[in-house]
Amino acid sequence: MKSKMPMIVIGAVVLVLVLVTVYLLTSETTTQGPTGDEEITSAPFDPTVERLGEDGEFVAVDEDPIAKLERYKKWAQYPPYSRPLYDWQEDLTNPFDFKLPPAGVVQKRAEGCEMTPEGMPDCETPAVFATEKCEMWAEQSISVGTGDFHVYLRCQDEKGQAVKIEDIEPRVYRKLHRKTYGTLPPVGFGDDGENGDEKANDGIYTFLVRPTAQDWGDLYLEANMTVNGNEHNQRAGWFSTPHTVAKFGTNMNDSLDNGNLSVRIPFTVNKSGYYQIDANLQEKEGKQRFVATSSWQGQLEKGNHTLELEFFGKILKDRGIDGPYIVRDIRARRNNSPVTPDMVERSMQTGEEISGSHTEPLWEYAEPAQSHETSGYRASEFSGAEWQSEEKQERIDFLEKMANE
Repeated sequence: MKSKMPMIVIGAVVLVLVLVTVYLLTSETTTQGPTGDEEITSAPFDPTVERLGEDGEFVAVDEDPIAKLERYKKWAQYPPYSRPLYDWQEDLTNPFDFKLPPAGVVQKRAEGCEMTPEGMPDCETPAVFATEKCEMWAEQSISVGTGDFHVYLRCQDEKGQAVKIEDIEPRVYRKLHRKTYGTLPPVGFGDDGENGDEKANDGIYTFLVRPTAQDWGDLYLEANMTVNGNEHNQRAGWFSTPHTVAKFGTNMNDSLDNGNLSVRIPFTVNKSGYYQIDANLQEKEGKQRFVATSSWQGQLEKGNHTLELEFFGKILKDRGIDGPYIVRDIRARRNNSPVTPDMVERSMQTGEEISGSHTEPLWEYAEPAQSHETSGYRASEFSGAEWQSEEKQERIDFLEKMANE
């Protein structure tokens, strides 16, 4: 018996090590951040230039010319309109879900504060915070139409237990070009199971808001309240489009076209203009991994259209994730800028001067479409060919010239 014990112990240790290794490997696949390659290939814009702002201005990134060329080639395997999508890209995988972290409740305010040259407060006596924290969030980062919309409020102690909130005084307002405009107050609010509140006395207070026809742009619900004897103020914001600029249809279909996954979506335009349509592709079964994005941009006139979203074949083949897929987060927004991207492109080609000033909000959103389930494609069915374009070749020629100098 004594001679067998070391072997038993060694075997047990090996088994434990194997189990731990398997656990770490499987846990890392769901929690790890992006790899260097993922950051490059998932980016919608050329990573060898730096994009500045929404106006599309670019400046060159200063780096080794050979490294820049290789990085561009890696990025340019796929087209700008369709990129790989990963679980860590939460801004894309949950495009309408936005929550700020909980805010601490101040027990005693700071005193003797002055602003530093960097714009930061410098106080002789810092604020003292209570143990409670509160969070307020809108049900979505956008609202469309003038129907019911909900904002939620919750306060908790250090143990995560709900704290009663008293003396709630809410107000709703809109901001446009740094000016504030008051709007109608909430229809109702409370933790009583009414006005959209899911469960009475669960510690989550619900505010029912109905935007008016004038509430276009950034809307905020702000509330003064008392939390365990301490005065507190908090707000949540979202973007409101109270009118219908366009509407998705439900009769979608998909096919394998030229090695790519093509998804056709009915789209009715009520207000002509420059539109951007985006969607995500996700594995239906198994780990339900995200696979790719697709984007379409262009001028649309009033009337019925069928938009074709293309998920690039090489992405699906490289990811090795079989269908069926779910086409989800299908969303659209109209560019309300007086100078739209198609106008800029036309100006560059013709020399036509363009100008304009913002008098209205920059965007108008459509109600997101229902998700669509595709046929049961296999990843191996899609093309493994890289994206090719005149623009890509010109960029490679330029970078190769720089690398050889």
